[in-house]
Amino acid sequence: MYRIIILAAPAVLLLVSGAALAQNCCSPAVSQQGVLGETTALPQTLEAALHYEHLRSRDKYEGSTKVDDPEKTEAGWDRVLLTLAYGVVPRVSVAAVVPYVRKEKSWYLYQHDLWKVNQTEGFGDCIVLARFSVVERTFVNFREVAVGLGFKAPTGSTDKRDAGLSIPLELQPGTGSWDYLGSLSFYQGFKKVDLIAGATYVLTTEYEGYEFGDQLSYQVTANLHATGRLDLSAGLSGIVRGRDIGLSGEVYSTGQHQLFAVPGVHYQIIPKFLRLQAFFEYPVYQHFNGRQLAGDFNLRFSASFSIPFSHEEVIDDE
Repeated sequence: MYRIIILAAPAVLLLVSGAALAQNCCSPAVSQQGVLGETTALPQTLEAALHYEHLRSRDKYEGSTKVDDPEKTEAGWDRVLLTLAYGVVPRVSVAAVVPYVRKEKSWYLYQHDLWKVNQTEGFGDCIVLARFSVVERTFVNFREVAVGLGFKAPTGSTDKRDAGLSIPLELQPGTGSWDYLGSLSFYQGFKKVDLIAGATYVLTTEYEGYEFGDQLSYQVTANLHATGRLDLSAGLSGIVRGRDIGLSGEVYSTGQHQLFAVPGVHYQIIPKFLRLQAFFEYPVYQHFNGRQLAGDFNLRFSASFSIPFSHEEVIDDE
């Protein structure tokens, strides 16, 4: 029989928190809906997941060309995400994401022959999302088309300091703004493979005279059912982000298009209940407005749990 995969690949924050980074400091590439799964949560079922991400950026680019960087700038982002999704009724689910982030950016002051490091950590901006299945998955079609609407609340700090000095907004745990997002996803299950496609648009708003650029993220993924418990996946995911807007208008060195290759491994420790996943993201195309720090690689690990609160039959391949 066929299988409905409940994915928990880290992605919602990638979208929203990534929109908070002024010079692509560790900006992740995966589309928003991945963290909460690519399908609507099953009725009366809680889908909980814990994710860890390590994102690294280095090397300066102008357009699609690598340029010299005397400051040897590097940036890193470690993030732990708790995600919860609950199927309220057939076709409708609600979800939330709570992130904890640690950001670091270092550069070399060659005039003084010393390294400068800015570092912050704390709870980031939380996300709430509602999803509706326009086409509901069943034992007959193994297909779903879903739309989602949600918002990001400014729950993360924007006033962290280092040695008493202010830290740029791009390194703060939060963005300070209320942002709004809409998503569209497609799932098609087959006996040996699942196909998934999705896109999410984030509409940002202004905070204290600064507005990060709107962002569109997208992904296309195929999951191969290698064994009864093991899946192997391959996909492409990308981000297109507009320029930020400051008090003097558009900020020149902001906005980009990044495309990542994303291989992954999924293993069901306890079928239908506990699933482990690991992903590696490597940039295959990057284009930046002005001169910006480019993505190097991203690592993502997830443990997802599915807890049914009813005894109705669940769509599965076993």
